[in-house]
Amino acid sequence: MNEFYEFILIHYLMSNFNFADCRKAVNQATFRPTAARKAAAAKLLSEALDFINNLEEVKESSKKTTKRRRKTTKKATPQQRVADRQEKAFHGKADSPVKPSKKAKTASVKEAAESAKAVSEATGAAQRAAKKAEAKAKALKQEAKAQPKVDKSEERLASLEAKIEALTAVLALQMESSSTPPSADFVSIDDLPFEL
Repeated sequence: MNEFYEFILIHYLMSNFNFADCRKAVNQATFRPTAARKAAAAKLLSEALDFINNLEEVKESSKKTTKRRRKTTKKATPQQRVADRQEKAFHGKADSPVKPSKKAKTASVKEAAESAKAVSEATGAAQRAAKKAEAKAKALKQEAKAQPKVDKSEERLASLEAKIEALTAVLALQMESSSTPPSADFVSIDDLPFEL
């Protein structure tokens, strides 16, 4: 019966054998050898050998060679063909070289200026710019009339204040002329048809 318990104990110890501890002990003995470290490494190595010797052997099986399948390229689906055709029509062939134009294109400054002017008039930007310039000129005139002669530091302060007032006037004009309605997405709590 003692042999049976010994077998169970050895089997338990061997199944829980940790090779990391063995490697650590061997490294410690290698780099800073002392008698205790050498003994610990030898003990763990002998336990590792016992563990390997006590393993149950299994029958060797011959490894069957399996045929590897060739990867076949699949035909394109009708959707892929249509997508490829559209892509080629939109971008052209990917491998075709870029053909330079025979006549170099030149930009016309007059045409660009006329186009920009037409766009600014169509969007109302020209009118807004005129209003801003008017407001700025008006603010500068008022500043010039209301400003008595003072020393330079006070003069600079007054100039900065006038500029700030002119900018706020321009900002107010811009806010008036902007076409975006006030935030219509929000509803106040008082407008809700139920109570919270």
